Amino acid sequence: MKRNTKLLATFLLAMTGLRVFAAETAILPPEQVPGVVISHYPGPAGPYVGSPSIAILPDGSYVASHDLFGANSSFSELGQTKIFRSDNRGLTWQKAADIEGSFWATLFVHRGTLYLLGTDKRFGDVTIRRSTDGGKTWSEPKDADSGRLSEGAPYHCAPMPVIEHNGRLWRAMEQCNPNKGWGVKFRAGMISAPTDADLLKRESWTFSNFLSSDTAWVNGTFGGWLEGNAVATPDGDIVDILRVETKGHPEKAAVVQISTDGKLAWFDPLSGFIDMPGGAKKFTIRYDKKSGLYWTLTNDVPERHRKWKPGGIRNTLALACSKYLKNWEVRCNVLYHPDVSKHGFQYVDWQFDGEDMVFVSRTAYSDDAGNARNMHDANYLTFHRVKNFRTLTMDDSVPFYSMPPVKFETAALSIVGSGWKMADFKEGGAAFTNRKYAWLEVPPQFRKGWQYTRKEGGEFTEITIEAKAETKVRIFAAVKSHKKELEGWRAVDGLMFRYNDGGKTRMQVYERHLKKGEKLELPQASWAGTMVLLPGK
Repeated sequence: MKRNTKLLATFLLAMTGLRVFAAETAILPPEQVPGVVISHYPGPAGPYVGSPSIAILPDGSYVASHDLFGANSSFSELGQTKIFRSDNRGLTWQKAADIEGSFWATLFVHRGTLYLLGTDKRFGDVTIRRSTDGGKTWSEPKDADSGRLSEGAPYHCAPMPVIEHNGRLWRAMEQCNPNKGWGVKFRAGMISAPTDADLLKRESWTFSNFLSSDTAWVNGTFGGWLEGNAVATPDGDIVDILRVETKGHPEKAAVVQISTDGKLAWFDPLSGFIDMPGGAKKFTIRYDKKSGLYWTLTNDVPERHRKWKPGGIRNTLALACSKYLKNWEVRCNVLYHPDVSKHGFQYVDWQFDGEDMVFVSRTAYSDDAGNARNMHDANYLTFHRVKNFRTLTMDDSVPFYSMPPVKFETAALSIVGSGWKMADFKEGGAAFTNRKYAWLEVPPQFRKGWQYTRKEGGEFTEITIEAKAETKVRIFAAVKSHKKELEGWRAVDGLMFRYNDGGKTRMQVYERHLKKGEKLELPQASWAGTMVLLPGK
């Protein structure tokens, strides 16, 4: 058996009894969700599993948490966090507590006591809770003396590390100003407290200034920074290393400097960005004394998936490390699914456990209710163990599976890809497979017998066409699609229609002559994507 099956065996066989693939690649991934299921909310209706966190108690017990977001949750009014415990190193889990008024929260242990630090709701007050019985009961942050660390200003975070350094505890946060939109509203900063202080008292905590950002950064591709890591550098400084929203590769992270007293944050856009595998998604960084390296588990994007914006690609979980926090090396791919639309292993929080690394994942995966709503709106909280993580290499990676392609043939054309299926094109017909939108104002010449490659709106799709003979091909895309991506295609005058979304998005028909053997991959830039239009037989 090849060496690259060792990690798969460790993950899947030991934890869940799943079959092990000996081949370097396989046609389909395992049907069962990998890891140990801690919590499950059958998708795609919601609520969705968010904000996984894990801590190891002094007695060796594990405590894990997640919140609920999206449909059928109260995350905008009052956060809900679920607490779970395992007394057998993650093999089985039991519910320990339900907490109202907690969201985006981090579990951490300080001086032998368990804490939970986050906000009370989406964009809410900063709150902290304490548990003296291993997560079964928790203090209530009612005021400035019992754990309500701020009031009035909207804050944002994720389950990010709380670290001890130079006599203080450090935890990165973001303030939302202005409190609308996404990305540019997040202002980066840090909160900190003396290690011997009463952590439930507001007066114990210092809040730094919070830095705004600029969309002109990273050559105009910067879309926001968020979910920062408090990290002690090799030189002994404290920095905030943040996820950065960008449009392409390599992905980036931003390194914000923090003063030793925790009061001042500053950033140099000329030197403060680093290349970071998976940097457009949330990642957690921790330092390992034994190896002298910083480690992370991150949603790196393999070459095969780099045609899409990196922030939405979460189907690969990679183990990476760095000596000086500037150059990161991907050591091993620990989880993978070939579908980027409905599958994701994301927002991972993890801890060192001797020679191993243990982590919890916000996992989007198929279940008996169908698929997750999408890769973001997860339906599982899962637990995993990476054995002997310091020794792993790319040879230990899980296989790169391949999904069987969708294929459709005509006498002149071959269409292959994924994320679509052939459907009748007609007035009032369903426009997308995941929305109730309908086609309107369909040109008369397309109303009888025509078909098209119906896709899921807003989801990832691959469509490649190849001419079996010289032929004319018609496609359609939103009028607002980028002209550069449709270069070579001619917009046909008068052939426009729309679907009944709120914006009354208009679609344009394009055509192009293909020679025999010519092959093209259709761009999928807009929410509506690009679809092939075919006459009936």
